[in-house]
Amino acid sequence: MNRSRVFFHRYSNGINPLNGLARLLAESSFLDRITKGKPVAVKLHMGETGNIRYIRPAFVRKVVDLVKSAGGVPFLFDTVAAYPGGRGTKRKYVETAAMNGFVEASAGAPIVIGDDEDELATMPITARIDECQLREVKVPALLMQSPCMVVLSHVKGHELAGFGGALKNLAMGCVSTQTKRAQHSVNVPLFNVENDCDGCATCVDKCPADAITLVDGKPVRTAAECTSCGTCFFTCPSHCWVWPPHAKERLQVCLGHAASSLLSGYKGNVVFVNFIQDVTPDCDCAAPSGQPVVQDVGSALSFDPVAIDMASLDLIDRSPIIPGSTSAAPPDLLGKMHGTSSLVQLETAERLGAGTRSYELIST
Repeated sequence: MNRSRVFFHRYSNGINPLNGLARLLAESSFLDRITKGKPVAVKLHMGETGNIRYIRPAFVRKVVDLVKSAGGVPFLFDTVAAYPGGRGTKRKYVETAAMNGFVEASAGAPIVIGDDEDELATMPITARIDECQLREVKVPALLMQSPCMVVLSHVKGHELAGFGGALKNLAMGCVSTQTKRAQHSVNVPLFNVENDCDGCATCVDKCPADAITLVDGKPVRTAAECTSCGTCFFTCPSHCWVWPPHAKERLQVCLGHAASSLLSGYKGNVVFVNFIQDVTPDCDCAAPSGQPVVQDVGSALSFDPVAIDMASLDLIDRSPIIPGSTSAAPPDLLGKMHGTSSLVQLETAERLGAGTRSYELIST
């Protein structure tokens, strides 16, 4: 089996990390693929309100400047979140992005946020494995029409997927709210009657869809009104809402399908850059997302999202664990912290032809 190349800059080598990032892009020859005068989408998560672990704006500005030097016309891009918070609408997201340091004046490129009111490209999922329930993927047409895309991903843990990297950035971050909810519908929290619910009604008050009511002092959810956001799980003080059995693995199967479908429909040049630093237990949607569990590792680049995510997991597993941060141990440190295997999403995407877990690590 052919191995995919993953270019890697290790932070401990004494080179300025911004210069290291420039070397990754130069040695990969991605800049040579940029069409002069044409748009380049720089896809990234710009952080939730109160999160402090997202990708540093200085890294993003460096990528923007390099794209411009090659003649491209970059813009920063993300989609609105499917849950309440600081990114639930375009207006809220722009405000949150600005607070987190992402404005055109500092980023060097306009900030573009997509939602379901924009023109969407629909891609049917014709090949499904492992009983995937996802039938189609909807993606902002602006993204699909861009001749080049740079996917910047912060590698970290994730409550439901074990970890988040390039594949999750594609599968959840590049799609419509409808597609986000379709993926999350496989892990809608269940009310556990055996837990000590005191009828506090926190889940009722916090549910953004008003899908939960109290009946005889216990919460009852109307399935038709639920948007699969998981707010009930995260806000219940008594932990009475639980994930269904195998929900985490089923979500990862959806992630693999969504990412693979998007890539099969995208006809431009795409490159993936993973930042393996601030490796927290939870994702950039969480505030707080926890303390880092390993020392900062470095940045990596590949044209293969499966390979770069596999390399990122391996590099994390080989990095010193910060004392007191976790009782879990490699392999798949982040997956074990969340009671799942992070490899499910990688294995699914690999089987669907999105990439390979076999890679050659090239130090720059």
